[in-house]
Amino acid sequence: MTVPENPFATHPNDDPDHLAARQSRAAFATRADEIRANPQWSDSYKAEQLATAYGEHAAEIAAAYERVNERRRARLAYLDSLVPSGPGIPDDASAADRAVLMAAFRGALEQARTASREQRPQLLAEAARYGDDSMQRALLQHASEAGDAHLVDGWVAEKHGLRGYSDERRSLRNALDGGRGSGWDYKDFHTPQLPPELRGRPVA
Repeated sequence: MTVPENPFATHPNDDPDHLAARQSRAAFATRADEIRANPQWSDSYKAEQLATAYGEHAAEIAAAYERVNERRRARLAYLDSLVPSGPGIPDDASAADRAVLMAAFRGALEQARTASREQRPQLLAEAARYGDDSMQRALLQHASEAGDAHLVDGWVAEKHGLRGYSDERRSLRNALDGGRGSGWDYKDFHTPQLPPELRGRPVA
């Protein structure tokens, strides 16, 4: 499995999709100036040309932003796959085995919920030592739900060699949920401003 890279590891000034969006803005500005300066074209024809150029430009910006978010979603899905949760019952388990595994998980989850914050790291270490998958899953699920980032981050760092798990996951979530409304995303991917010649006109 190819591990998706952390999109935030590359600064926007070096990111190909941020750069593509900036190049699109520069190219559209140049094209718009050329259209406006053409003495042989009527105002109506210039507006048509501007509308075409603007539509292509807006599509390029949207495509670059979607590529960035595709990478973010891939990385987030990878991070989520690192931390097990739920009873982890195999698809081919028999009804009897399913019942046993579910009961074990429910018991472990109740123990995880009643244990103190200080006790949970010890329980997690013991679960790893003795191969208690149900307890490990229960502790990690509860820690994730309760916001115990220290426990989850420590487990991910030890198990997968990845540090800063919770912070990276939070950054990805915020970026995906926040739209193009702030920071570098707004600077590079905000919807292009409509040329004044096109106001009141339909634009594809």
